[in-house]
Amino acid sequence: MERRTFLKGLTGLAIMPRDILATEVTATHSLFPETIMDASMTSASGEMHLLYGQLPSNISGHVFFAEGISLEKDHLSPGGRGALTRLDFSQDTVLFMRKMIDTPSALMQKHIHYWPDRFRLMGGMAYYSPSMGFVNYCNTAPNYLGDNRFALSYEGGVPYEFDATTLDLVTPIGHYDEWRSSLPPFMDALTPDKWLFPQVRTTGHPYFDLGSEECFTINYGGNVSNTGTRHGFIRLIRWDKSHKLKGWEVIGRDGKPAYISATAHSLGVTRNHVLIFETAAQVEPLRMIGIRSVYAQQHRTPVWVIRKKDLHDNHGIVIADYIELNFDTSDVMCNYDDYDNEITLYGQYLGAMDKSEAQYARDKLLFGGRVSDRLAGYPAAPVDVGGLVRARIQVLPDSAREISGDFQLIRDDQLFWDMNDPAYRGHFQFPETFDHIYWAAVGYRKDHVVERVAHAYRDYPNRYFTNDSLPEVDQPSALVHMDCRQMRVTDAYQFPADCVMRTPQFMSRPDSTEQDDGYLFTAVVRKHATNNSGNGKEVWIFDAKNLAQGPLAILGHPDLNFATTNHALWVPEIGPRPLDAYRANIGDFFRSRMPDHRRAVRNVIEQQILPRFG
Repeated sequence: MERRTFLKGLTGLAIMPRDILATEVTATHSLFPETIMDASMTSASGEMHLLYGQLPSNISGHVFFAEGISLEKDHLSPGGRGALTRLDFSQDTVLFMRKMIDTPSALMQKHIHYWPDRFRLMGGMAYYSPSMGFVNYCNTAPNYLGDNRFALSYEGGVPYEFDATTLDLVTPIGHYDEWRSSLPPFMDALTPDKWLFPQVRTTGHPYFDLGSEECFTINYGGNVSNTGTRHGFIRLIRWDKSHKLKGWEVIGRDGKPAYISATAHSLGVTRNHVLIFETAAQVEPLRMIGIRSVYAQQHRTPVWVIRKKDLHDNHGIVIADYIELNFDTSDVMCNYDDYDNEITLYGQYLGAMDKSEAQYARDKLLFGGRVSDRLAGYPAAPVDVGGLVRARIQVLPDSAREISGDFQLIRDDQLFWDMNDPAYRGHFQFPETFDHIYWAAVGYRKDHVVERVAHAYRDYPNRYFTNDSLPEVDQPSALVHMDCRQMRVTDAYQFPADCVMRTPQFMSRPDSTEQDDGYLFTAVVRKHATNNSGNGKEVWIFDAKNLAQGPLAILGHPDLNFATTNHALWVPEIGPRPLDAYRANIGDFFRSRMPDHRRAVRNVIEQQILPRFG
């Protein structure tokens, strides 16, 4: 379908009342809601206010969403200080609770401000203390484990379980000693034995299989980007939710250890296979010492394919087949059904978009001017339109290959800017077959196009726009419905230009089984609050079968003050975490290292960390 024909069907903008459609979609940078860089650092709760529309009478359940808060100039906002919010939906009211995600390292950072123990920001990406290690904000995604157990994940640290009723962290998943340091050997050898917070790299989306009761994740590192790869490693980890982690070193068919040079945001799990993806977010080594050069992402997605039947308890390694898919992506989902050893996966087509690049203060902008201190740390704009892909893999007895004839890519020159979070029934618990996936396109702001990023991607393959033809008109956020069976967009809604929308999440209707029968939650930050009421930090609810009509309801509260949101989760009901559920004993770990630290550090361990985790 032609783009302009498709837009004629998007009547939502035309029917929205004037107080909602307060800005034109051709707006400029002045309409960007800079308050997305601000958030409250204190707990809050209350009853949401209805700012527009009416809540559906059958909406129910609980939505959790995580966020990142920049702590200082140049701190990449999605990876910032973590906070977790829960919304409780009923016919008459929507209640909210929001708390900071207080991992042990975040608690330590909050209380220690003196040299040499204090944590310093490295390259806008990570906080590091030479005497204690790295901060884990655990703010990427909430996950459901079953039996009223929930977890938070993070690519730069171990995951933690939390209590859904209180939002308090309960335990790390795995004792610290069960995770291998991700630092290269020469750096690991220089770390002091008294470190409290080791550097651990893992996936942003571990897989919690509610059917098999298995949990899969990874632990990787040993190399720095494409250097020192002979020391690189990937450990595939399986957990039964009760005992110690079980791990396997991933070895290629050629006998060499597998490694990841960028990141591993997503993990794919099917009935018979585990897929480890190297995803497009490269953290350059020079960035950590303040050099802002850009190493462009590669137009590829490496995949390590592992057969579950090869995971033997009495072996410490597992053989994987390596293939490269001809596109770059970040969030990947697979059909759980892999009949005849054929795997179907869906993801964003990122193209010339770099999720690891912040706008740094005084960065030169492509269209003139420089980045202000106010926005320093917000992600840089993409320098090309993205897309959505479907790819298929055939797993053979001793190899794997892409079924290249089944590859499909769809792009849209106005809708598909900054393709981000997916939403679907289940949330990283994959259905047998995907029928519907909803996507957030965060949008394009010409005054967020950083010159050094545009220069790095000037020759990127398969570009739709070149640097010389990039739009000088902003494109707003969009919520997109992709029909996986037809592999096309069947519905979409573009937000007013003063909105940034992220973090969509599917909410099933009661007694429904269809993947499009429900509602869509979205987190929205506005420059001009709806009906001039509230702080512009809002929740917009859509009918999953009719996005184009616009939001059914808009909610807000002056005390619900969130920043850059990441992933969300919906569940129909919650309860207290079982008292006899798994806990990793990390108290002894902290007590054993306390004597080597200064009194102020020991006080934080005794007064803040041990009462919660000891």
